[in-house]
Amino acid sequence: MPENDLSALESLLKSHEFLYHVNLDRKTADLVFDGRTLKALYEFMGRNSIDYIDFPISSGKESVVFKAYSKGKPVVIKVYKLSTLRFANIWKYIEGDYRFSKERIHRSNIVNIWAKKEFTNLKQLRKYGIPCPRPIAFHKNLLLMSYVGTKVAPAPMIKEVSIDFSEIYNQVVEDLGIMYRKAKLVHADMSEYNLLYHRRKAYFVDLGQAVDRDHPAADYFLERDLRNVVRFFSSKGINCNFENLLKKVKGEPVSE
Repeated sequence: MPENDLSALESLLKSHEFLYHVNLDRKTADLVFDGRTLKALYEFMGRNSIDYIDFPISSGKESVVFKAYSKGKPVVIKVYKLSTLRFANIWKYIEGDYRFSKERIHRSNIVNIWAKKEFTNLKQLRKYGIPCPRPIAFHKNLLLMSYVGTKVAPAPMIKEVSIDFSEIYNQVVEDLGIMYRKAKLVHADMSEYNLLYHRRKAYFVDLGQAVDRDHPAADYFLERDLRNVVRFFSSKGINCNFENLLKKVKGEPVSE
């Protein structure tokens, strides 16, 4: 890697102009763009023909999601924060998931496994037709995905829109059932914050913590997910019942 190119990246991150354009304060930028992430980003952009990073779509405690462009088309880069993504917080979603049982997981690489895990989960959802971003590539603590939104703005969370929630509720329930019975996954962090509204559909996002159905805590995670679904949609006037919802998702008979 040419040292001058990496230095150019570092200089850009230190410039007020960059922070102005991406709408990040100095503290946030320092948390996201540490030395290891800078090097990974440099490699990632070259491998995947990333033209430039545009602006942050969302920022949370554990990651920042940026809109970017690859060969002139919008994409999304998710940067997992090496400084704040805690080992103890994510280990419980990896331990017990047989798909990653052969990975040598330790504190120095667990964030990289997390990126791979979200890539794998998104790929599994796409296989069964569940609306979600299309995973493109991952590298260390970076994940490249398709962009969900319009030319004007990224897709909003469902909690931010005024729509007929009965239609969306039915779709979410159906897709949660497909996720559980066919894709054999449990989201494990389902809420109105992890559902985007785009083209009259709910798109599932933030799949890093999703676990295999045979995970030891899968039942607990599923029930927690469904209680969040009931809580949100009930607040929108939808008549939904936790016990019936759990049966629907598992494919069991529901008494009327």
